[in-house]
Amino acid sequence: MLNKIQNFFLDLQTKDEATKKWWLVILSSAAMLIIIPLWISYLNLTIQNLNPKKGNPGEPGFFATMKNGAAIASEETGLKFSELMASLQEIVNQTNSITIEGTDLKTNTIDK
Repeated sequence: MLNKIQNFFLDLQTKDEATKKWWLVILSSAAMLIIIPLWISYLNLTIQNLNPKKGNPGEPGFFATMKNGAAIASEETGLKFSELMASLQEIVNQTNSITIEGTDLKTNTIDK
């Protein structure tokens, strides 16, 4: 059986490009017909039911959790933004000072 498959692919290598493309489409389609149902059944086994549980109404829902998270994130972002603005304003308000000192010409002469 394995020898027949190996000979099929060896013979396919010697065929023209149109035949190779035709077999590529056929074999890819067959592989997808096998893989997609296996993938769907795997997802059905692993993903839990997304419907809300009716037994525990005290838990916050999805949107309540998202609202709380957005409020916390916006508060943190606001604090960081105000800190950034304060440091930028401090940098902008900084002034540069240049001190020019004169040199003493008597001490800079070379004795000969």
